[in-house]
Amino acid sequence: MRVMQTSRLLAVYFWAMVVYLIFPILIVLPVSFSDSELLRFPPTAFSMRWYQSYFNDPVWVDATLISFRVAVVSMVISTTAGTLAALAINAAPKRLAGPLTYGATLPIVIPHIFIALGVFILAIRSGLTDNEMMLALAHAAVAMPFVVLITSAAIRQIDPTIARAARVLGAGPLRAFRVATLPPLIPAIVAAAIFAFFVSFDELIIAQFLMKGSETLPMRIWADLRLDFNPTVAAVSTLLIVVTSLAMGVAETLRRRTARTLAP
Repeated sequence: MRVMQTSRLLAVYFWAMVVYLIFPILIVLPVSFSDSELLRFPPTAFSMRWYQSYFNDPVWVDATLISFRVAVVSMVISTTAGTLAALAINAAPKRLAGPLTYGATLPIVIPHIFIALGVFILAIRSGLTDNEMMLALAHAAVAMPFVVLITSAAIRQIDPTIARAARVLGAGPLRAFRVATLPPLIPAIVAAAIFAFFVSFDELIIAQFLMKGSETLPMRIWADLRLDFNPTVAAVSTLLIVVTSLAMGVAETLRRRTARTLAP
């Protein structure tokens, strides 16, 4: 009887948390289709005007393109560096694996404003403020720990005897890695890359420090909320929610496929 009551309480708690988490989305979605000039909930009439406003406004489009370019570069850097770091941690002696993992994932627990301040000082001294490459490097530092965690989990599931067998059959280290280790890792690497892309694409604090003459999409959303406050923000947010949800769904599918493939 107690087990059933506990299960019911957990179920109630779970669904309460689901409602709590998606409640903001339930507000933003209908507001994005409002015909009003202001953010009003519930909307009084249905309209697509704010989606048209987003796609026809060069300021919004330019901000989106800047975020996309920065996110792509950040994704490539963080995925490459994070995967190599995960492989190095896996190959290191067990007594070093813990400290190395801690060091590689430390940016997760460091507030972004501290990272932003450090990168900002570096950018000023090097004359690289308002530079997309500098922003991409900063975002890569933030995204890389997630890549390390995702790829490390997949690497630990790979049977090391497969690579050893390839070496016994005459394959060199690189060929053994390419033939035996890399193929089962690819879904996890792709999932990590998707995650890294959106870590960069959605980041605001570091971009606020580094970008002065141009804006990323989160910067444009923040500025619009402060100065204009019209439903274009809700339309952009809805598009981001949909795209991010679809991408995270793909990433989770790839992660589960990796887990099934590597399961003994």
